[in-house]
Amino acid sequence: MSEVQDAWKELGSKAEALGLKLQLHLEQEQDEATEREPGDTKATIEEMGKKFSEAFDSMGNAAKDKAVHEDIKEMGTIFKDALFATYNRVSTEVNARAGHSEDESDGIDG
Repeated sequence: MSEVQDAWKELGSKAEALGLKLQLHLEQEQDEATEREPGDTKATIEEMGKKFSEAFDSMGNAAKDKAVHEDIKEMGTIFKDALFATYNRVSTEVNARAGHSEDESDGIDG
C-alpha cells in the first residue's frame, strides 16, 4: 500500500477508535429507558428531551476525558500527515505528467 493510502487508513482507524470511546461515554450517561404507553405524546417529548440532555452531558464528560483529548490531538497530526502525503503525491504526478523532474525548480525561466 502506498504512503498516502496508509496515512488515510491510519486516520480512519483512529477515528473509529475515537467513535467507540465517545459511544462508551454516551452509554454511561444513559439510564435504562422507562416504559410508557403508546401514544403518550407528553411522555415521548419528555423522553426526547431527556435523551438530548444525556447526549450533551456525555459530550461534556468526553471533552474532559484526557484519553479523548489525546486521541483528537493525534488525529489532527495524522490528518495533517495524510494531507501532506497526498499533496506530495499529487505534486509528483503533476510534475511527471508535465515533463518536469522532481529536481527542477519551480521558478520561471527568464
